[in-house]
Amino acid sequence: MTPENLGVVLPLAILVGGAFALYLVARLITSRNEWLAVLTATVFAAALGALLVSSSAPMTGVSRVGSVVLQADAGAVFVGSLALAMGLCVAVYSGRYLSLDHRYRTYYPLLLLMVTGLLGMVMTTDLFNLYLFTELMSITAYVLVAFRRRTDTSIEAGFKYLMMGSVGTITLLMGITLIYRETGALTLPQPIVTPGVWARAGLACIWVGLGIKSAIVPLHTWQPDAYGRAPSSVSALLSSIVGPFYILLKLSLGLRFPAHKLGLGLMICAVLNMFLGNGMALLQTHTKRLLAYSSIAQLGYVMFSIGVGLRYGLPEAVQAGFFLLAVHAAMKGLAFLSKGVCHFYDRTTLVEQLRGTFRRLPVVAITMSVAIMGLIGIPPLAGFTGKWFILTEVWRAGDGWVYAGIVIFLLNTLLSLGYYLPILAMLFSPLPTGAAPLPVKVSGWMVVPLVVLAVLVIVIGVYPGPLWRWAGNVLTF
Repeated sequence: MTPENLGVVLPLAILVGGAFALYLVARLITSRNEWLAVLTATVFAAALGALLVSSSAPMTGVSRVGSVVLQADAGAVFVGSLALAMGLCVAVYSGRYLSLDHRYRTYYPLLLLMVTGLLGMVMTTDLFNLYLFTELMSITAYVLVAFRRRTDTSIEAGFKYLMMGSVGTITLLMGITLIYRETGALTLPQPIVTPGVWARAGLACIWVGLGIKSAIVPLHTWQPDAYGRAPSSVSALLSSIVGPFYILLKLSLGLRFPAHKLGLGLMICAVLNMFLGNGMALLQTHTKRLLAYSSIAQLGYVMFSIGVGLRYGLPEAVQAGFFLLAVHAAMKGLAFLSKGVCHFYDRTTLVEQLRGTFRRLPVVAITMSVAIMGLIGIPPLAGFTGKWFILTEVWRAGDGWVYAGIVIFLLNTLLSLGYYLPILAMLFSPLPTGAAPLPVKVSGWMVVPLVVLAVLVIVIGVYPGPLWRWAGNVLTF
């Protein structure tokens, strides 16, 4: 194995080795939650550094049986970095958040293995290994969603996620099998010019399988339960894992599916995601389920921009979609982590129970309001910048259907005010009794990730250049 090849596989090796080392440390040396959190954060930071360094080297890989290759291309680095960065924040946050849970010894290795699966998904160029990495990510995610197994709702959400996710992975494997039936190859890009019947059927199966993993309507039904009942730290990390959606695009183009047809499909799915996500969010009283439906709507905004870009040959529209995908990960992660602090100290689950948060948890009220205002699209936050980029870039298509899509986009943005504004109102409203609750000193383990993410949301909104340029290299067509 050459040094260059080692550089590409090193992030995965760090994550896998870190997961097993953490398990042994927890069993044999120390089981203190704080130490395990620090070690996990260190592993995530090391893997993130190795991934960014490997991206600056020529595209090489490590050969395995069947000449399987791992490539740190621009898309893999972008998507993997989002998950690793959020994993770092979640690990630090869990130094206090998981302190009251007696099963934290298995929690941290599961976090590392889940991100390992995601990173392997976006780096592999072999379809069967894609399936194996997808299974690794999915199985660990099922366990983490149902992590608080003494709660019936957590078990129910984990079981539902398991059933839906298993259908997704089996359908994905079926699609890979059909593609192999036609081409006799498992490498990407596939050695075909025009996909035949078997390849088209395989791609349809892949769309269903990865559509479930990405929560594309109508394959989204697992997400509100999973996000709503998982620990808030897990919900935050899941919201930043966009690998299945990226792989869906990469495979479709790699299998020579016409970009303009792929774009049309994304535009249709985008409308469904926007209306259903925002419409269902309006009906929610449970804060985390509301945020989960919001994620479905936000994916609709992203698919609309990328779809227009692919349909009309506008790379900047695709770039704007991935820009919003990245800032959404930061904003939604911040919202879930802020909500987790409220539940940790005050056992709040409903929107109504957030009343008086500013008096009792002032820092959390501010960070959560930054996340919510960013999701709404209030300037100068990152959410506004992302939506502005989308509107300005898709407008260039100059097509009536795109103009209709822009109207739908704006209407859904206004519709989202119906459930975002009540959250802001509750955060800064006094208690109905008129009592002034005493402020609570929030643990520094939780405050640091919240402040970092809140500052990031503000800085990206004011100075979006670096992230905008980075998003421009994610997908080529």
